[in-house]
Amino acid sequence: MTTRVKFVLLALAAGCVPELATTTDESETGTATTAAATDPGTTTSDDAPTTTGTIGEPAQCETFAQYRIDVQAEPNGLYYRVEEQRLYIADDDNNRVLVRDEDGAIEVFAEIPNPSNDPGSDGLGDLDFAADGTLFVPRFGFGMPGLGAIFQVAPGGAPEAIAGVNAEWRRVGLDHDDARGLLWVSTYSRDADDVYTGWIASVDPVAGVETMLLGGLSKPVGIAVLGDTLFVGDQAQRQLFKVDLTAATPALTLVSDEFESLDLMETTPDGALLVLSYDTANSTGYVYRVTADCAITTVAQGDWEPRGIAFDGVSRIFVSARDTQQIVVMPAC
Repeated sequence: MTTRVKFVLLALAAGCVPELATTTDESETGTATTAAATDPGTTTSDDAPTTTGTIGEPAQCETFAQYRIDVQAEPNGLYYRVEEQRLYIADDDNNRVLVRDEDGAIEVFAEIPNPSNDPGSDGLGDLDFAADGTLFVPRFGFGMPGLGAIFQVAPGGAPEAIAGVNAEWRRVGLDHDDARGLLWVSTYSRDADDVYTGWIASVDPVAGVETMLLGGLSKPVGIAVLGDTLFVGDQAQRQLFKVDLTAATPALTLVSDEFESLDLMETTPDGALLVLSYDTANSTGYVYRVTADCAITTVAQGDWEPRGIAFDGVSRIFVSARDTQQIVVMPAC
């Protein structure tokens, strides 16, 4: 993924894995409604995940107070195109992708087909762009026959469903790997007893082939690739994993199991992960920074339930706040 200003992340040390935490119950859409006020963006919490590693270098930016922007949509996945200085927004309620300019003007970038004819019932997930300017977005589908899909929108083109994708699988997170020409997708199913079974899949958008890379997950949501390392967050199990994509037999390596209700994730130019988490007991959302030496620090927190995240490459982090039709903007330092 070159258009999001990503750099290769060094291998995270396996020795900084905290003790096992208990599993939490999760829902597919969430129910929390957030208030209008927000907390300062650099406050830490006693419940924040911690490790014994040293704290990495902070992003070079000027701090500012958190603020919100109204988007008149239910934002989920976000993507900031640095070269355009525009924020792309997956509108979960209306199955469309919006684009917002720096002056606040919002327009529809793409209308994603909505087979159920019930706005919001199909759902959209994360957003990503390939180096050639093609946009990718998953349609969640809630496990309903024919609703699950991944769409690509070529520059100047119309949304097109990628062939060979299982229409009954649930997908939220995805990340395009320009080096390999593949999409990495966090995928899962849910049975009648509310038992989740999750795995990581690769999708070849040209050949129209979806392949399971490895299983062993429950409800994977956020996913990001950095060089030869793939990261995935299991929301139901509170676990963040990494995968060595060069290994003969790829396997999950635990990075941390101290994140409650993990959601989507982003990367920074200095080679770190920005990970979203939500403390259901305190109705508090968090943005955590995971560095190359496995230090985990709190970048921001507030009374919002996070969904999608984007970074402008310099100073601003954008977070979708569930059930508010707003995006919270906070400093990256």
